[in-house]
Amino acid sequence: MAPAHYGAVVVWLFVVVAALLVFAIAAGTVGRETFRLGHQPPATILDIDEAVTRVGDALPEEAQSRLTYDDVRRLIIAQLDHLEDKGILARHGRDVAVTDGATPDVVLADDDSVAVVLGRAEAEGLEVTDEDVFRVVSALHTYLEDIGAVGPPAAG
Repeated sequence: MAPAHYGAVVVWLFVVVAALLVFAIAAGTVGRETFRLGHQPPATILDIDEAVTRVGDALPEEAQSRLTYDDVRRLIIAQLDHLEDKGILARHGRDVAVTDGATPDVVLADDDSVAVVLGRAEAEGLEVTDEDVFRVVSALHTYLEDIGAVGPPAAG
């Protein structure tokens, strides 16, 4: 009777070792993916309608009296196109260019953005002032920072 008893012990030992091995593999896989997801920022989705509303509402009254929400939308789209050209943002369905596993650090001067957006506004026949464009660009950058789409302004 002893040999049959040893066979049952070996089977149970094999089952326990197999269960522990499966658990260790599963725990390692879950742990690795949890670590990866925890250290990778989630993609931020920009809602143009929300951006137009937030930026338009953030403008001072004198700018609000001159600019319609459609004007604000056109200025925002011009700025988003500029940010995409600089490699800071990506439109829906596209990815920001990644180098060596990380997105590049890009510093963008406000006057560069204002000049590009102002040029596009003039090309589209929008009658806006430099100050209006600066305020829209600044409010948009604040909104993008609030939703986590871009980092804070550079020091200096």
